[in-house]
Amino acid sequence: MFTCHVRNRSLIPVATIRDMEKTEEEQYHIQQEMEVADAEEQAHLSQSLQHTPRQRRNLVMIYLLFLAEAIMSSSLHMQISILLPSASTGCITSNTSFLRSILQCAYYLGSATGLVWGLTADRIGRRKVALLGLFGSLICCISMGFATTFAAFCTLRFLAGVVGSAGIVAGLAMLADVVHGSDNRTKVVARLPVVAVCGQIGPLISGLIGGMVDARGTFDEYPALAGQITCGVLMLSITIAELLLLDETLPVLATKKQVLSEDFNESEKATFLGQSHSNSSSESLSISIIEALADHDALSKPSHISLVQLLTAPSILILLASFSALSLHSSTFDILLPHIGHNPTHNIGLGIPCDWLQPLMLVIKVAAAMRVMRAIPPLVAKVGLLPIYRRTTVVFPAIYVLVPAVALLATSCDSAVLAAVFNALATLLKTTIALAAQVLVLLLALSAAPDAASTGTLIGVISISEIFKALAVGIAGISYYLSDDYSVVIVNGALWAILASLAVMGALLTRKLRETPRVGEDLPEECFVWEGVFDVEGGDENGF
Repeated sequence: MFTCHVRNRSLIPVATIRDMEKTEEEQYHIQQEMEVADAEEQAHLSQSLQHTPRQRRNLVMIYLLFLAEAIMSSSLHMQISILLPSASTGCITSNTSFLRSILQCAYYLGSATGLVWGLTADRIGRRKVALLGLFGSLICCISMGFATTFAAFCTLRFLAGVVGSAGIVAGLAMLADVVHGSDNRTKVVARLPVVAVCGQIGPLISGLIGGMVDARGTFDEYPALAGQITCGVLMLSITIAELLLLDETLPVLATKKQVLSEDFNESEKATFLGQSHSNSSSESLSISIIEALADHDALSKPSHISLVQLLTAPSILILLASFSALSLHSSTFDILLPHIGHNPTHNIGLGIPCDWLQPLMLVIKVAAAMRVMRAIPPLVAKVGLLPIYRRTTVVFPAIYVLVPAVALLATSCDSAVLAAVFNALATLLKTTIALAAQVLVLLLALSAAPDAASTGTLIGVISISEIFKALAVGIAGISYYLSDDYSVVIVNGALWAILASLAVMGALLTRKLRETPRVGEDLPEECFVWEGVFDVEGGDENGF
Protein backbone atom coordinates (compact mmCIF):
# COMPACT_ATOMS: atom_id res chain seq x y z
CA MET A 1 0.00 0.00 0.00
CA PHE A 2 1.23 3.38 -0.84
CA THR A 3 0.83 6.31 1.43
CA CYS A 4 0.57 9.82 0.21
CA HIS A 5 2.84 12.19 2.15
CA VAL A 6 1.56 15.72 2.50
CA ARG A 7 3.96 18.54 3.38
CA ASN A 8 2.39 20.98 5.81
CA ARG A 9 3.48 24.55 5.52
CA SER A 10 3.62 26.86 8.52
CA LEU A 11 1.28 29.80 8.40
CA ILE A 12 3.84 31.96 10.29
CA PRO A 13 6.44 33.49 8.01
CA VAL A 14 10.07 32.67 8.70
CA ALA A 15 10.94 36.35 8.96
CA THR A 16 8.35 36.79 11.68
CA ILE A 17 9.81 33.92 13.72
CA ARG A 18 13.27 35.41 13.41
CA ASP A 19 11.95 38.79 14.52
CA MET A 20 10.28 37.21 17.53
CA GLU A 21 13.48 35.42 18.53
CA LYS A 22 15.43 38.62 18.10
CA THR A 23 12.90 40.53 20.19
CA GLU A 24 13.01 37.92 22.95
CA GLU A 25 16.80 38.06 22.96
CA GLU A 26 16.75 41.85 23.18
CA GLN A 27 14.23 41.72 26.02
CA TYR A 28 16.42 39.20 27.85
CA HIS A 29 19.47 41.46 27.51
CA ILE A 30 17.45 44.48 28.62
CA GLN A 31 16.18 42.55 31.64
CA GLN A 32 19.72 41.48 32.53
CA GLU A 33 20.96 45.05 32.23
CA MET A 34 18.10 46.28 34.42
CA GLU A 35 18.89 43.67 37.09
CA VAL A 36 22.56 44.63 37.06
CA ALA A 37 21.63 48.30 37.26
CA ASP A 38 19.25 47.63 40.16
CA ALA A 39 21.93 45.63 41.99
CA GLU A 40 24.47 48.41 41.46
CA GLU A 41 21.94 50.99 42.62
CA GLN A 42 21.13 48.99 45.74
CA ALA A 43 24.82 48.50 46.47
CA HIS A 44 25.48 52.19 45.93
CA LEU A 45 22.52 53.12 48.12
CA SER A 46 23.62 50.74 50.88
CA GLN A 47 27.17 52.05 50.70
CA SER A 48 25.98 55.65 50.81
CA LEU A 49 23.80 54.93 53.84
CA GLN A 50 26.68 53.27 55.64
CA HIS A 51 29.28 55.91 54.91
CA THR A 52 27.47 59.20 55.25
CA PRO A 53 29.29 61.56 57.64
CA ARG A 54 26.22 61.94 59.84
CA GLN A 55 25.81 58.19 60.24
CA ARG A 56 29.50 57.66 60.95
CA ARG A 57 29.36 60.41 63.56
CA ASN A 58 26.30 58.89 65.22
CA LEU A 59 27.97 55.47 65.29
CA VAL A 60 30.99 56.99 67.05
CA MET A 61 28.65 58.58 69.58
CA ILE A 62 27.03 55.19 70.23
CA TYR A 63 30.45 53.65 70.84
CA LEU A 64 31.17 56.42 73.34
CA LEU A 65 28.16 55.24 75.37
CA PHE A 66 29.83 51.85 75.81
CA LEU A 67 33.15 53.54 76.57
CA ALA A 68 31.54 55.53 79.40
CA GLU A 69 30.06 52.39 80.94
CA ALA A 70 33.42 50.59 80.66
CA ILE A 71 35.12 53.44 82.52
CA MET A 72 32.60 53.21 85.35
CA SER A 73 32.68 49.42 85.66
CA SER A 74 36.49 49.18 85.63
CA SER A 75 37.07 51.78 88.37
CA LEU A 76 36.90 49.09 91.05
CA HIS A 77 40.63 48.74 91.78
CA MET A 78 40.99 52.32 92.99
CA GLN A 79 38.03 51.98 95.35
CA ILE A 80 39.42 48.79 96.87
CA SER A 81 42.81 50.45 97.42
CA ILE A 82 41.04 53.17 99.44
CA LEU A 83 39.13 50.69 101.60
CA LEU A 84 42.06 48.31 101.95
CA PRO A 85 45.42 50.09 101.44
CA SER A 86 47.35 46.83 101.66
CA ALA A 87 45.59 45.63 98.49
CA SER A 88 47.63 47.99 96.31
CA THR A 89 50.78 46.00 97.02
CA GLY A 90 51.38 42.29 97.09
CA CYS A 91 49.10 39.43 96.10
CA ILE A 92 45.33 39.28 96.36
CA THR A 93 44.23 38.13 99.81
CA SER A 94 40.93 36.68 100.96
CA ASN A 95 39.83 40.06 102.35
CA THR A 96 40.63 41.80 99.06
CA SER A 97 38.80 39.12 97.11
CA PHE A 98 35.77 39.47 99.38
CA LEU A 99 35.63 43.28 98.97
CA ARG A 100 36.05 43.00 95.21
CA SER A 101 33.28 40.43 94.96
CA ILE A 102 30.79 42.41 97.05
CA LEU A 103 31.40 45.65 95.13
CA GLN A 104 31.12 43.84 91.81
CA CYS A 105 27.97 42.13 93.04
CA ALA A 106 26.43 45.53 93.85
CA TYR A 107 27.28 46.82 90.37
CA TYR A 108 25.79 43.77 88.62
CA LEU A 109 22.62 43.97 90.70
CA GLY A 110 22.21 47.57 89.60
CA SER A 111 22.79 46.55 85.99
CA ALA A 112 19.85 44.14 86.21
CA THR A 113 17.51 47.16 86.05
CA GLY A 114 18.12 47.26 82.30
CA LEU A 115 14.61 45.87 81.83
CA VAL A 116 13.13 49.18 83.04
CA TRP A 117 15.45 51.17 80.78
CA GLY A 118 14.56 48.97 77.81
CA LEU A 119 10.85 49.64 78.25
CA THR A 120 11.56 53.35 78.65
CA ALA A 121 13.76 53.46 75.54
CA ASP A 122 10.93 52.01 73.45
CA ARG A 123 8.50 54.61 74.80
CA ILE A 124 10.38 57.91 74.95
CA GLY A 125 13.36 57.20 72.71
CA ARG A 126 16.93 55.94 72.98
CA ARG A 127 18.60 59.35 73.14
CA LYS A 128 16.80 60.51 76.29
CA VAL A 129 17.60 57.28 78.12
CA ALA A 130 21.26 57.44 77.07
CA LEU A 131 21.64 61.05 78.23
CA LEU A 132 19.90 60.26 81.51
CA GLY A 133 22.34 57.42 82.09
CA LEU A 134 25.35 59.63 81.31
CA PHE A 135 24.25 62.37 83.70
CA GLY A 136 23.67 59.76 86.40
CA SER A 137 27.11 58.22 85.80
CA LEU A 138 28.71 61.65 86.06
CA ILE A 139 27.04 62.27 89.43
CA CYS A 140 28.06 58.83 90.72
CA CYS A 141 31.63 59.33 89.54
CA ILE A 142 32.01 62.59 91.47
CA SER A 143 30.16 61.24 94.52
CA MET A 144 32.56 58.30 94.82
CA GLY A 145 35.35 60.80 95.44
CA PHE A 146 33.72 61.75 98.75
CA ALA A 147 32.98 58.18 99.85
CA THR A 148 35.11 56.76 102.64
CA THR A 149 33.11 53.82 104.02
CA PHE A 150 32.30 50.38 102.68
CA ALA A 151 28.54 51.04 102.80
CA ALA A 152 28.92 54.27 100.81
CA PHE A 153 30.98 52.55 98.12
CA CYS A 154 28.48 49.68 97.87
CA THR A 155 25.55 52.09 97.50
CA LEU A 156 27.31 54.16 94.87
CA ARG A 157 28.43 51.05 92.98
CA PHE A 158 24.80 49.88 92.89
CA LEU A 159 23.62 53.27 91.60
CA ALA A 160 26.46 53.28 89.06
CA GLY A 161 25.21 49.93 87.79
CA VAL A 162 21.66 51.28 87.52
CA VAL A 163 22.59 54.35 85.47
CA GLY A 164 25.29 52.46 83.55
CA SER A 165 22.76 49.92 82.33
CA ALA A 166 20.74 52.79 80.84
CA GLY A 167 23.62 53.64 78.51
CA ILE A 168 24.21 49.99 77.59
CA VAL A 169 20.55 49.25 76.80
CA ALA A 170 20.09 52.49 74.87
CA GLY A 171 23.37 51.93 73.01
CA LEU A 172 22.45 48.39 71.97
CA ALA A 173 19.00 49.53 70.85
CA MET A 174 20.64 52.30 68.82
CA LEU A 175 23.00 49.80 67.22
CA ALA A 176 20.00 47.65 66.27
CA ASP A 177 18.33 50.68 64.66
CA VAL A 178 21.47 51.85 62.86
CA VAL A 179 22.62 48.50 61.42
CA HIS A 180 19.16 47.19 60.48
CA GLY A 181 19.31 45.87 56.92
CA SER A 182 23.08 46.38 56.74
CA ASP A 183 25.68 43.75 55.91
CA ASN A 184 28.08 45.41 58.37
CA ARG A 185 26.03 44.51 61.44
CA THR A 186 28.47 41.83 62.60
CA LYS A 187 31.46 44.15 62.12
CA VAL A 188 29.80 46.93 64.10
CA VAL A 189 28.96 44.69 67.06
CA ALA A 190 32.35 42.93 66.97
CA ARG A 191 34.08 46.22 67.80
CA LEU A 192 32.43 46.44 71.23
CA PRO A 193 35.08 44.36 73.07
CA VAL A 194 37.77 46.76 71.81
CA VAL A 195 35.74 49.69 73.15
CA ALA A 196 35.41 47.94 76.52
CA VAL A 197 39.18 47.40 76.71
CA CYS A 198 39.77 51.07 75.91
CA GLY A 199 37.53 51.92 78.87
CA GLN A 200 40.13 50.49 81.23
CA ILE A 201 42.51 53.31 80.32
CA GLY A 202 40.37 55.77 82.30
CA PRO A 203 40.94 54.15 85.72
CA LEU A 204 44.67 53.79 84.94
CA ILE A 205 44.90 57.52 84.25
CA SER A 206 42.89 58.25 87.39
CA GLY A 207 45.24 56.11 89.46
CA LEU A 208 48.32 57.84 88.07
CA ILE A 209 46.91 61.31 88.72
CA GLY A 210 45.74 60.28 92.19
CA GLY A 211 49.26 59.12 93.01
CA MET A 212 50.84 62.38 91.85
CA VAL A 213 48.52 64.66 93.85
CA ASP A 214 49.77 65.66 97.31
CA ALA A 215 47.48 64.36 100.04
CA ARG A 216 46.78 67.69 101.71
CA GLY A 217 43.61 69.33 102.94
CA THR A 218 40.57 68.00 101.13
CA PHE A 219 42.55 65.34 99.26
CA ASP A 220 43.87 64.04 102.57
CA GLU A 221 40.34 63.78 103.97
CA TYR A 222 38.98 62.17 100.79
CA PRO A 223 41.76 60.04 99.24
CA ALA A 224 39.65 58.96 96.25
CA LEU A 225 38.73 62.49 95.21
CA ALA A 226 41.74 63.16 92.94
CA GLY A 227 41.21 60.03 90.88
CA GLN A 228 37.44 60.48 90.71
CA ILE A 229 37.85 64.05 89.45
CA THR A 230 39.74 62.63 86.48
CA CYS A 231 36.96 60.11 85.94
CA GLY A 232 34.42 62.94 86.21
CA VAL A 233 36.24 65.00 83.58
CA LEU A 234 36.17 62.06 81.16
CA MET A 235 32.47 61.45 81.82
CA LEU A 236 31.67 65.15 81.46
CA SER A 237 33.45 65.30 78.10
CA ILE A 238 31.51 62.29 76.82
CA THR A 239 28.22 63.70 78.14
CA ILE A 240 28.72 67.06 76.40
CA ALA A 241 29.64 65.33 73.14
CA GLU A 242 26.56 63.09 73.30
CA LEU A 243 24.31 66.01 74.17
CA LEU A 244 25.45 67.93 71.09
CA LEU A 245 25.99 65.20 68.50
CA LEU A 246 23.91 62.11 69.35
CA ASP A 247 20.84 61.62 67.13
CA GLU A 248 17.65 59.75 67.94
CA THR A 249 17.45 56.40 66.13
CA LEU A 250 14.01 55.09 67.13
CA PRO A 251 12.25 55.10 63.72
CA VAL A 252 8.87 56.37 64.94
CA LEU A 253 10.34 59.37 66.78
CA ALA A 254 12.86 60.08 64.03
CA THR A 255 10.08 60.09 61.40
CA LYS A 256 7.90 62.39 63.51
CA LYS A 257 10.80 64.79 63.95
CA GLN A 258 11.49 64.78 60.21
CA VAL A 259 7.82 65.37 59.32
CA LEU A 260 7.50 68.21 61.82
CA SER A 261 10.68 69.78 60.47
CA GLU A 262 9.38 69.59 56.90
CA ASP A 263 6.01 71.08 57.93
CA PHE A 264 7.81 73.92 59.69
CA ASN A 265 9.93 74.60 56.60
CA GLU A 266 6.85 74.61 54.35
CA SER A 267 5.11 77.02 56.72
CA GLU A 268 8.13 79.33 56.72
CA LYS A 269 8.25 79.20 52.93
CA ALA A 270 4.54 79.98 52.58
CA THR A 271 4.82 82.92 54.97
CA PHE A 272 7.83 84.31 53.11
CA LEU A 273 6.04 84.08 49.73
CA GLY A 274 2.86 85.59 51.13
CA GLN A 275 0.82 82.44 50.55
CA SER A 276 -1.92 81.15 52.80
CA HIS A 277 -2.69 77.59 53.82
CA SER A 278 -6.36 78.34 54.39
CA ASN A 279 -8.08 77.54 51.11
CA SER A 280 -11.66 76.38 51.02
CA SER A 281 -11.61 75.07 47.47
CA SER A 282 -12.40 71.42 46.82
CA GLU A 283 -9.00 70.91 45.19
CA SER A 284 -7.24 72.14 48.32
CA LEU A 285 -9.42 69.90 50.47
CA SER A 286 -8.57 66.85 48.34
CA ILE A 287 -4.86 67.57 48.55
CA SER A 288 -5.09 68.00 52.33
CA ILE A 289 -6.85 64.66 52.70
CA ILE A 290 -4.25 62.91 50.54
CA GLU A 291 -1.40 64.49 52.54
CA ALA A 292 -3.06 63.45 55.79
CA LEU A 293 -3.34 59.86 54.57
CA ALA A 294 0.28 59.94 53.48
CA ASP A 295 1.35 61.24 56.88
CA HIS A 296 -0.68 58.51 58.54
CA ASP A 297 1.11 55.87 56.47
CA ALA A 298 4.50 57.43 57.22
CA LEU A 299 3.76 57.39 60.94
CA SER A 300 2.21 53.94 61.08
CA LYS A 301 1.52 52.56 64.49
CA PRO A 302 4.21 50.17 65.74
CA SER A 303 3.59 46.61 66.82
CA HIS A 304 2.33 46.01 70.36
CA ILE A 305 4.42 43.27 71.96
CA SER A 306 4.03 43.26 75.72
CA LEU A 307 6.67 42.38 78.26
CA VAL A 308 4.72 39.28 79.32
CA GLN A 309 4.69 38.01 75.73
CA LEU A 310 8.46 38.41 75.48
CA LEU A 311 9.04 36.74 78.85
CA THR A 312 6.88 33.75 77.85
CA ALA A 313 8.30 33.26 74.35
CA PRO A 314 10.21 29.92 74.41
CA SER A 315 13.01 30.99 72.05
CA ILE A 316 13.67 34.20 74.01
CA LEU A 317 13.66 32.31 77.32
CA ILE A 318 16.21 29.83 75.95
CA LEU A 319 18.38 32.72 74.74
CA LEU A 320 18.13 34.32 78.19
CA ALA A 321 19.03 31.03 79.90
CA SER A 322 21.99 30.50 77.58
CA PHE A 323 23.33 34.00 78.18
CA SER A 324 22.77 33.59 81.94
CA ALA A 325 24.85 30.41 81.97
CA LEU A 326 27.57 32.16 79.97
CA SER A 327 27.53 35.11 82.37
CA LEU A 328 27.65 32.79 85.39
CA HIS A 329 30.81 30.90 84.56
CA SER A 330 32.59 33.65 82.61
CA SER A 331 32.20 36.36 85.26
CA THR A 332 32.98 33.89 88.04
CA PHE A 333 36.25 32.98 86.31
CA ASP A 334 37.11 36.66 85.85
CA ILE A 335 36.52 37.54 89.50
CA LEU A 336 38.41 34.46 90.69
CA LEU A 337 41.35 35.01 88.36
CA PRO A 338 43.18 37.59 90.55
CA HIS A 339 43.06 35.11 93.43
CA ILE A 340 43.66 31.75 91.75
CA GLY A 341 46.09 33.28 89.27
CA HIS A 342 48.95 33.58 91.75
CA ASN A 343 48.07 30.40 93.68
CA PRO A 344 50.72 27.72 93.17
CA THR A 345 49.91 24.76 90.98
CA HIS A 346 49.82 22.33 93.92
CA ASN A 347 46.79 24.32 95.17
CA ILE A 348 45.16 23.96 91.72
CA GLY A 349 46.01 27.56 90.86
CA LEU A 350 47.53 29.04 87.72
CA GLY A 351 50.99 29.63 89.16
CA ILE A 352 51.42 33.12 87.64
CA PRO A 353 53.47 35.58 89.78
CA CYS A 354 51.56 38.49 91.35
CA ASP A 355 53.64 41.18 89.64
CA TRP A 356 52.95 39.68 86.24
CA LEU A 357 49.24 38.98 86.63
CA GLN A 358 47.74 42.45 86.09
CA PRO A 359 49.93 43.47 83.08
CA LEU A 360 49.48 40.00 81.60
CA MET A 361 45.68 40.23 81.87
CA LEU A 362 45.66 43.64 80.20
CA VAL A 363 47.71 42.26 77.29
CA ILE A 364 45.44 39.22 77.09
CA LYS A 365 42.28 41.37 76.97
CA VAL A 366 43.70 43.60 74.24
CA ALA A 367 44.83 40.62 72.16
CA ALA A 368 41.50 38.82 72.64
CA ALA A 369 39.43 41.89 71.72
CA MET A 370 41.46 42.51 68.56
CA ARG A 371 41.18 38.86 67.57
CA VAL A 372 37.41 38.85 68.05
CA MET A 373 36.99 42.04 66.01
CA ARG A 374 38.86 40.53 63.07
CA ALA A 375 37.76 36.89 63.21
CA ILE A 376 34.05 36.95 64.05
CA PRO A 377 32.66 38.75 60.92
CA PRO A 378 34.21 36.35 58.35
CA LEU A 379 33.34 33.31 60.48
CA VAL A 380 29.69 34.36 60.80
CA ALA A 381 29.50 35.06 57.06
CA LYS A 382 31.03 31.67 56.23
CA VAL A 383 29.56 29.30 58.84
CA GLY A 384 26.55 31.13 60.29
CA LEU A 385 25.69 32.86 63.54
CA LEU A 386 24.09 30.05 65.53
CA PRO A 387 26.55 27.26 64.54
CA ILE A 388 29.50 29.42 65.62
CA TYR A 389 27.86 30.18 68.96
CA ARG A 390 27.17 26.49 69.59
CA ARG A 391 30.79 25.60 68.89
CA THR A 392 32.15 28.28 71.21
CA THR A 393 30.08 27.05 74.15
CA VAL A 394 31.64 23.59 73.82
CA VAL A 395 35.14 25.01 74.39
CA PHE A 396 34.45 26.31 77.92
CA PRO A 397 34.01 22.92 79.67
CA ALA A 398 37.25 21.69 78.11
CA ILE A 399 39.15 24.74 79.40
CA TYR A 400 37.76 24.42 82.93
CA VAL A 401 38.77 20.75 83.04
CA LEU A 402 42.19 21.03 81.38
CA VAL A 403 43.53 23.94 83.49
CA PRO A 404 43.30 22.21 86.91
CA ALA A 405 44.35 18.90 85.35
CA VAL A 406 47.52 20.46 83.93
CA ALA A 407 48.16 22.16 87.29
CA LEU A 408 48.06 18.82 89.09
CA LEU A 409 50.22 17.23 86.40
CA ALA A 410 52.78 20.03 86.70
CA THR A 411 52.92 19.49 90.46
CA SER A 412 53.75 15.83 90.03
CA CYS A 413 56.34 16.57 87.32
CA ASP A 414 57.82 19.62 89.10
CA SER A 415 57.43 21.93 86.07
CA ALA A 416 55.77 25.07 87.44
CA VAL A 417 57.08 27.31 84.65
CA LEU A 418 55.55 25.12 81.96
CA ALA A 419 52.25 25.10 83.83
CA ALA A 420 52.26 28.90 84.14
CA VAL A 421 52.85 29.27 80.38
CA PHE A 422 50.09 26.80 79.58
CA ASN A 423 47.67 28.48 81.98
CA ALA A 424 48.43 31.90 80.47
CA LEU A 425 47.65 30.54 77.00
CA ALA A 426 44.50 28.87 78.34
CA THR A 427 43.43 32.17 79.89
CA LEU A 428 43.99 33.89 76.53
CA LEU A 429 41.86 31.24 74.81
CA LYS A 430 39.12 31.51 77.44
CA THR A 431 39.05 35.32 77.24
CA THR A 432 38.89 35.24 73.44
CA ILE A 433 36.11 32.64 73.37
CA ALA A 434 34.17 34.50 76.10
CA LEU A 435 34.31 37.81 74.21
CA ALA A 436 33.32 36.05 70.99
CA ALA A 437 30.39 34.36 72.72
CA GLN A 438 29.19 37.69 74.14
CA VAL A 439 29.31 39.26 70.66
CA LEU A 440 27.39 36.31 69.21
CA VAL A 441 24.73 36.54 71.95
CA LEU A 442 24.28 40.24 71.20
CA LEU A 443 23.86 39.43 67.51
CA LEU A 444 21.29 36.76 68.37
CA ALA A 445 19.43 39.25 70.58
CA LEU A 446 19.37 41.82 67.77
CA SER A 447 18.11 39.14 65.37
CA ALA A 448 15.38 38.11 67.81
CA ALA A 449 13.90 41.63 67.97
CA PRO A 450 10.70 41.58 65.86
CA ASP A 451 10.61 45.33 65.25
CA ALA A 452 12.18 48.59 66.39
CA ALA A 453 9.43 49.30 68.92
CA SER A 454 10.31 46.14 70.88
CA THR A 455 14.12 46.11 70.56
CA GLY A 456 14.80 47.98 73.80
CA THR A 457 12.41 45.77 75.75
CA LEU A 458 14.03 42.61 74.40
CA ILE A 459 17.51 43.87 75.29
CA GLY A 460 16.20 44.70 78.76
CA VAL A 461 14.91 41.14 79.10
CA ILE A 462 18.37 39.80 78.20
CA SER A 463 19.92 42.07 80.86
CA ILE A 464 18.12 40.03 83.55
CA SER A 465 21.13 37.71 83.31
CA GLU A 466 23.09 40.28 85.35
CA ILE A 467 21.27 38.98 88.45
CA PHE A 468 22.78 35.53 88.01
CA LYS A 469 26.18 37.09 87.36
CA ALA A 470 25.90 39.04 90.61
CA LEU A 471 24.96 35.94 92.58
CA ALA A 472 27.86 33.97 91.11
CA VAL A 473 30.37 36.70 91.89
CA GLY A 474 29.02 37.11 95.42
CA ILE A 475 29.14 33.38 96.14
CA ALA A 476 32.72 33.17 94.84
CA GLY A 477 33.82 36.02 97.11
CA ILE A 478 32.12 34.56 100.17
CA SER A 479 33.66 31.16 99.49
CA TYR A 480 37.14 32.64 99.57
CA TYR A 481 36.34 34.69 102.64
CA LEU A 482 35.32 31.49 104.42
CA SER A 483 38.23 29.48 103.01
CA ASP A 484 39.98 29.49 106.41
CA ASP A 485 37.69 26.65 107.48
CA TYR A 486 38.73 24.54 104.50
CA SER A 487 41.93 23.97 102.56
CA VAL A 488 42.70 26.05 99.47
CA VAL A 489 42.87 22.89 97.38
CA ILE A 490 39.29 21.93 98.28
CA VAL A 491 37.98 25.44 97.59
CA ASN A 492 39.79 25.77 94.26
CA GLY A 493 38.81 22.28 93.16
CA ALA A 494 35.16 22.88 94.02
CA LEU A 495 35.12 26.16 92.10
CA TRP A 496 36.69 24.56 89.01
CA ALA A 497 34.04 21.82 89.18
CA ILE A 498 31.26 24.42 89.44
CA LEU A 499 32.65 26.32 86.45
CA ALA A 500 32.79 23.15 84.34
CA SER A 501 29.23 22.17 85.33
CA LEU A 502 27.85 25.60 84.44
CA ALA A 503 29.68 25.53 81.11
CA VAL A 504 28.24 22.10 80.28
CA MET A 505 24.74 23.36 81.12
CA GLY A 506 25.24 26.37 78.84
CA ALA A 507 26.47 24.15 75.99
CA LEU A 508 23.38 21.94 76.31
CA LEU A 509 21.06 24.95 76.27
CA THR A 510 22.46 26.17 72.97
CA ARG A 511 21.24 22.96 71.32
CA LYS A 512 17.66 24.11 71.90
CA LEU A 513 18.34 27.65 70.73
CA ARG A 514 16.82 29.10 67.56
CA GLU A 515 18.26 32.02 65.68
CA THR A 516 14.95 33.92 65.48
CA PRO A 517 11.51 33.65 67.17
CA ARG A 518 8.54 32.28 65.27
CA VAL A 519 5.18 33.91 64.86
CA GLY A 520 2.45 31.86 66.49
CA GLU A 521 4.79 29.55 68.39
CA ASP A 522 6.76 32.25 70.24
CA LEU A 523 4.79 35.47 69.72
CA PRO A 524 1.09 35.76 68.79
CA GLU A 525 0.26 37.08 65.35
CA GLU A 526 -2.38 39.48 66.71
CA CYS A 527 0.20 41.74 68.36
CA PHE A 528 1.96 42.65 65.10
CA VAL A 529 1.45 45.53 62.72
CA TRP A 530 3.11 43.96 59.72
CA GLU A 531 4.19 47.25 58.17
CA GLY A 532 6.56 47.73 61.11
CA VAL A 533 8.04 44.24 61.28
CA PHE A 534 11.64 43.77 60.16
CA ASP A 535 12.03 42.44 56.62
CA VAL A 536 13.49 38.95 56.35
CA GLU A 537 15.09 39.67 53.00
CA GLY A 538 16.73 42.89 54.13
CA GLY A 539 20.49 42.50 53.92
CA ASP A 540 22.01 40.48 56.74
CA GLU A 541 18.92 40.53 58.96
CA ASN A 542 17.30 37.31 60.09
CA GLY A 543 13.87 38.42 61.16
CA PHE A 544 10.35 37.13 60.76
